[in-house]
Amino acid sequence: MALGLTGSLLAALAGTAPASSPAAEALARRVDARAKGVRDLTARFVQSYRSGILGREVVERGTLAIKKPGRMRWEYKEPEKKLFVSDGKQFYFYVPADRQVIVKDQAGEQGIPAFLLAGQGILEQFEVFPEPALPGRERLRLVPRKADQEVERIFLDVDAEARVRAIEVWDVQGGHSRYQFEDVKENVGVPDGQFRFEIPRGVEVVAG
Repeated sequence: MALGLTGSLLAALAGTAPASSPAAEALARRVDARAKGVRDLTARFVQSYRSGILGREVVERGTLAIKKPGRMRWEYKEPEKKLFVSDGKQFYFYVPADRQVIVKDQAGEQGIPAFLLAGQGILEQFEVFPEPALPGRERLRLVPRKADQEVERIFLDVDAEARVRAIEVWDVQGGHSRYQFEDVKENVGVPDGQFRFEIPRGVEVVAG
């Protein structure tokens, strides 16, 4: 699962990558500053993944809710129903068709999309560079400051208000995941109950 690309993989110290672009650094600071002012958000998302080895693309759609500190809910609705919930202490990944729940200690990890949407310090983890973008958008290329075993580079599409509208993650095998966000709503007061998961009766529980 693409969300398994966790913050622990981004624990980067100063590295040997080329110096960032000043303009790109300024945009990264704006993105972080905006995200830091967001207590919670909801959005619709489209997530696509193409394997660098198999070349097959999978496209999924659903809704997202994030609330600080460290809570999130990814509800996949198409083509298969799935639910990924973090309550700040544990991750729960539930596929109703499989009758199985994977449970994993969160231990501060939350995944690249949540990390970037929460404004947790892009420049501390990445060198940043400008990229050509669509009209009305700006694009950043993020390169981990320290060589990463999984993440090679990340692209951020940012709107005029410094809000992240898409995240594209490339891995070292040439595969990539892309998350596109629509109908983004910030500081709407998402109920805490959205991030509580009760394990359904009769399903298999697997430690992640």
